[in-house]
Amino acid sequence: MTSFEVGGYLPTSFLDWDGRVAAAVFTRGCNLRCPFCHNPELVLGRSESLDPEEILGDLRRRRDFLDGVAVSGGEPCLQSGLASFLRRVVDLGLGVKLDTNGTLPQVLEPLLEEGLVDQVALDVKAPWGLYDRLSGVEGAAEKVKASLALLHRSGVDYELRTTWVPALLSEADLLELRDQLEGEPRWVVQAFRPGRCLDPALDETAPASLDRMVVLLPGVTLRG
Repeated sequence: MTSFEVGGYLPTSFLDWDGRVAAAVFTRGCNLRCPFCHNPELVLGRSESLDPEEILGDLRRRRDFLDGVAVSGGEPCLQSGLASFLRRVVDLGLGVKLDTNGTLPQVLEPLLEEGLVDQVALDVKAPWGLYDRLSGVEGAAEKVKASLALLHRSGVDYELRTTWVPALLSEADLLELRDQLEGEPRWVVQAFRPGRCLDPALDETAPASLDRMVVLLPGVTLRG
């Protein structure tokens, strides 16, 4: 297998893939620097390093008790061995959910075409005009748009995820994003909770109010 750096593994998770019992694999490294990220060790490559072969062995032993594997990060699409790893998961008879920031559509497209992914969770961090500030890098918005277009064409199950960080996104910004997504039915908005952020200053800011989100975004799927 080409490079596939794993920084975390949960043998059983009921949270990483809605409605499924899944194992969760977390890759190391990310090309974004979102200040509100709750996985700084993975993003910065400072997490433990796990052997993917050992994880595949564990999945093989436990495959009768699992519905699938959720691959998250960090950013999995940075890993040159991602497709190889997913093929081996699929060969075990397990489904695959991929969490991605969407900035590598050239990697996502062949995964979709080969049928290696059953569901994609795509981060949409902000209105397009604010994307650089929320992602910590320049030029990400156009790449995320390209990934979203790929999902629309693919027929693969997907959801779009936004974390509302009140210190970074105003209510007006959130409504602007809703309008830009043009009534996207698979949009999920998560409430920010301070703690272990990549930018420690955000740990001192207020959490998002789920009650306020209900008022602002009727009909949108919300997670507290």
